[in-house]
Amino acid sequence: MRIALITGGVLVAALTLGGTAPAFADGAGTTEPAPPATSTPTPTPPAAAPAPAAAAVSEQRLRKALDALLPTLPGSYTLEARELDGAHRLVRIGATRHREPASVYKLFIAYGVLTRIDAGALRYDDRVRSGLTVRASLRAMIEPSDNYAAQDLLAKVGKPWLNRLLHRNGFTGTTFWYSGHRTKTTTTADVARVLTRLARGQLVSKASTARFERLLETQVWREAIPPGLPDGVRQASKPGTLWTGTGMVQTDSAIVWGPRSRYVLVVMGSNGATTRAITRISRVVYRELEGPVKRPFAYDRQQMRATGALVLTRSVSRHSPVLGRFPKGTRVEVIDSMRTRYLVRIAGKVGWVDNARLTLRHPIL
Repeated sequence: MRIALITGGVLVAALTLGGTAPAFADGAGTTEPAPPATSTPTPTPPAAAPAPAAAAVSEQRLRKALDALLPTLPGSYTLEARELDGAHRLVRIGATRHREPASVYKLFIAYGVLTRIDAGALRYDDRVRSGLTVRASLRAMIEPSDNYAAQDLLAKVGKPWLNRLLHRNGFTGTTFWYSGHRTKTTTTADVARVLTRLARGQLVSKASTARFERLLETQVWREAIPPGLPDGVRQASKPGTLWTGTGMVQTDSAIVWGPRSRYVLVVMGSNGATTRAITRISRVVYRELEGPVKRPFAYDRQQMRATGALVLTRSVSRHSPVLGRFPKGTRVEVIDSMRTRYLVRIAGKVGWVDNARLTLRHPIL
């Protein structure tokens, strides 16, 4: 949900901060054929796995560290930390509880869209109800976490079909509802499962895997899990933020390519959860699985830069009064979005620009 505000003549939308079937290594079966599995490349070969006894001690140490940390944080949290290679350490805390995912739910819509594309039932150049292409809508749904593009894509694939896809492929804790107060529910385990399969090349085709990971690597909201990692460590993430009657919901989910192994971390917080709390969880997990965080990643709100001349307008309409013109290379802070029109702050001015001439300043951490 978004709340419209008028500030200094500028329309501001407040961010709601969203054959035989193969067996899967994450333990959830499926009754439908899945795309062929591929291997996701990693920047460096993983280090040798610790001995089983040492791995078990390490896993227990991580669980104890998280058990000690969580009660000290504002809000309440469920999480799953799953190592994808190496010692395959796994820690789950409340991972099967049904939760409000905020914008993390967009992972499941992207999965549905890419599955339809792999099957030949949908094309990137097909149009959604807004008139935009599927390609443009996917970018908008993930990069600034646009809610309008997400609903356009959900309407394109259909809730009944998406629910069937999810439930038949092991995501039994996730449902898109048709009406009433709840619109979507999931579990930390389901979100970890979708990222685990993505990282292992078991979710969608090889080409769709590369596109999906690239989308997650270039999303702009990096305030929760990424600052718990060392600067320069590759990650692909999808966070979410939502205000509810019981307080702030903060969620984040990521694939992390560490120097020793890859791992998936999913954290869902509610009742006044904060991004800083998730950062502290992220740092504890990285420290135990990979090593110390000596120089953490620093989130910069000027996430994007202009790849060409930008025209900043007063409202979302391209025909509204021009507030300013800015050259290639200008640093841009993204505040919100309405499909491919982004609400931004440039040199102290707030207005709307097209996303066609914007790119993330650091495509991969």
